[in-house]
Amino acid sequence: MDVFLDKKTSIFLIKSMKTPRKEIARALRYMQDYKIKKESMIMEYRKFNNQYVIRIDKGEEICAKLKEVAQKENIKLASIQALGAINDFTVGVFKTKEKKYFANEFKGDYDTKEKVFKGHTWEGNLEIVSIGGNINTMNGETYTHFHISVADEAGNVYGGHLTEAVISGTGELVLTEIDGVVDRKFDEEIGLNLFEF
Repeated sequence: MDVFLDKKTSIFLIKSMKTPRKEIARALRYMQDYKIKKESMIMEYRKFNNQYVIRIDKGEEICAKLKEVAQKENIKLASIQALGAINDFTVGVFKTKEKKYFANEFKGDYDTKEKVFKGHTWEGNLEIVSIGGNINTMNGETYTHFHISVADEAGNVYGGHLTEAVISGTGELVLTEIDGVVDRKFDEEIGLNLFEF
């Protein structure tokens, strides 16, 4: 937990402690610099005509941040392309007979030298080769549908229906807003939320 002191409390502590004032002042400056840096490391984006150029920072989750932009900007229909670096992600594969997604979670420990999965997990960063998908609505609410491909240090590629991905370095995304609205509706026969025109 970060603790930041106001000026009055800081002066009181400096006067009441035996630690040299220079050391305390340096520590307080460091804490303030850290707070400013920490606060500045949040997703940022800019709009250019119908496109949004988005930077997602370390520790932020991709799907949640894209949904946040769509809701804030009232985006009803868009496509996405992205790249970056992650270390934890969960993808799914839809099995048509069962009519449901089966998830594969990737985080933790993967030995690229032995090329052995240890429960679909590995240690280290992964490069996002590609994220593609769309944002639209379902019952008037924001709906996201993304797929991801990632590569490990040995060049092995993994992917699927993106459920969650946490940025380990940075994420660079371009969201293209489309003028229009396409809703979704659940299809009993297929078992998926399909486009409804």
